[in-house]
Amino acid sequence: MSAARVATPHPVLTDGALAEIYAHARREHPNECCGIVFGPKTEAVAARAVACVNIQNELHAEDPVKHTRDARTAYNLGAGDLFKLQKSLRGDEPAKIVYHSHVDVGRADGAYFSDTDQAAAQMEGEPTYPVEYVVVDIRRDGVRGAAQFAWDAAARGYVEIGRYPAPSETGR
Repeated sequence: MSAARVATPHPVLTDGALAEIYAHARREHPNECCGIVFGPKTEAVAARAVACVNIQNELHAEDPVKHTRDARTAYNLGAGDLFKLQKSLRGDEPAKIVYHSHVDVGRADGAYFSDTDQAAAQMEGEPTYPVEYVVVDIRRDGVRGAAQFAWDAAARGYVEIGRYPAPSETGR
């Protein structure tokens, strides 16, 4: 794991976008939050965080055999949010990052890209979307930080490329 901050050429979250993501994770606790961060096409900046609705509870209620997890341990973006993500890729402010939280995980560091995250972010062994991913570690006592993950063609998967610090005590 890297303790380094995310640096260009990867999209870097602005302080404002990171604060919005952390606030979203706190609002949704004990469920996982999810959202998309957009940024200027010509810059390695992810500045506008948009909270999405985690539809995992709906999917689980409709078919608990197919969707064995609920929103406490999984996330799923709805069709409308996926449409906005896809449409943005043709515009001047494309989606740069998809984020979600890991809630009260039973390990020291909850900001990791799980096997489930890897599978959901790929289709036939390739990235589903040209975005990076941020995972927030949130516990009952607040946000502990986040990590960013980018596609590594040689590894055929997403790898950690940097960290974002926990908010200050007043921001928890």
